Amino acid sequence: MAWLLALPATLKILVAFVGILVAHRLGVSLGLSILGSALFLTLWTGAGTHGLGLQLSAFLGAENLLLILDIVLLIQFIEALSAGGRIARSVEALKRRLHSQRMTLAGLPALVGLLPMPGGALFSAPLVATIDSENRIPPAQKVAINYWFRHIWEYWWPLYPGVILAIRYSGLPIATFLMIQLPLTLASIAGGRLFVLRGLPPERSISEADQASVGEGNLAATLGPVGLLVTISIVGSLALPGLGIPSSLASLLAMLAGLVLSCGWVLLAGERSLRRPLRLAFSKVTGSLVLLLVGIQVFSAALQVPAGAAGATLVSLMRDDLFTLGVPILAVMMLVPFLSGVVTGVAMGYVGASFPLVFALLGTHAPLNQVAATTSLAYACGYMGMMLSPIHICFVVTGQYFKSSPFRSYRFLLGPAVVVIVAALVLSAAYYRFL
Repeated sequence: MAWLLALPATLKILVAFVGILVAHRLGVSLGLSILGSALFLTLWTGAGTHGLGLQLSAFLGAENLLLILDIVLLIQFIEALSAGGRIARSVEALKRRLHSQRMTLAGLPALVGLLPMPGGALFSAPLVATIDSENRIPPAQKVAINYWFRHIWEYWWPLYPGVILAIRYSGLPIATFLMIQLPLTLASIAGGRLFVLRGLPPERSISEADQASVGEGNLAATLGPVGLLVTISIVGSLALPGLGIPSSLASLLAMLAGLVLSCGWVLLAGERSLRRPLRLAFSKVTGSLVLLLVGIQVFSAALQVPAGAAGATLVSLMRDDLFTLGVPILAVMMLVPFLSGVVTGVAMGYVGASFPLVFALLGTHAPLNQVAATTSLAYACGYMGMMLSPIHICFVVTGQYFKSSPFRSYRFLLGPAVVVIVAALVLSAAYYRFL
């Protein structure tokens, strides 16, 4: 058995990643797959019960528990908006105002994407279908349109759990994170315009009958509470560090305050808005999400458990392995998040699995320019892995809705994915040079 413990750390981590993929493909939930792989990895280091105890201690830290609370409240907030009809009214308002078919095809999924929902692409797919009522657009392209533009915000929009998790691991203030990540959304839009919307039938305006059937809407019904949440989160993340609170904890506390006030705003609007969110709090969906968060954080702790001489961790040992093999650090920072995104198919999965490893390569107390450059590049690579993952639930349900294999849509998605990766490389170099 000694030879198993002596295997390279890089091999152990790769086996753990493969184990996550295999277990998930066999029907085990992603959260349970990650949790089981993390526990197995800790035992494989030879740390035994001592290592498991260190994992438990790391998981019970204030930031980890606050992160779970934030994300559970975020689900309630989104459900409250949906239950009150605010999302539907906002979609109707946008559909009424956009007269261009191309703008409407991209704009409706994008608007729905501002409010993260599990499998939310299935909510926007019927909207895309109504715009192409004559079926002039190939089903594979409609899959790509709905799927790509539904996900243009998740690089920085703080209502996404993956973004909250990335802020927590990078240690950047919310305002700084948003600033460095926002250009990736612009690159995503440009890539989508160039490749996903390419070759559409001749442009036509939305008919007056289509506009009239939609009715009146009110974008402010949704954007008001969302704006309050974002504003409080940004202001709090900037102000609280001045009171001596660490920036990563300050961001989570600011998010909590914003969620409480925003949820209160929505729920006070009517009793009907309160029932569904309360049921959701104790539902299987929320339970699965909490399990996923637990698995992610335990996996992160497993990478930091002492696994060698002088307190070396799996991450530091893997870094030594890669140096020995001559693998450039830049390649590691791109490939590990990308492969994690492909394996997990969700942002929280690739952030939780890869960010602890990637940032450990920087060492402790890395300067702002290195952290910003690494965050932008690693997040974009992981995100493109997630977008190209065949197990991404939004990809799967959109293909089912339009009765098209998701694989047929890759010819529309590979181009914009390359655009985002190239943009991330340019941005990362700029952040490293000028911040």
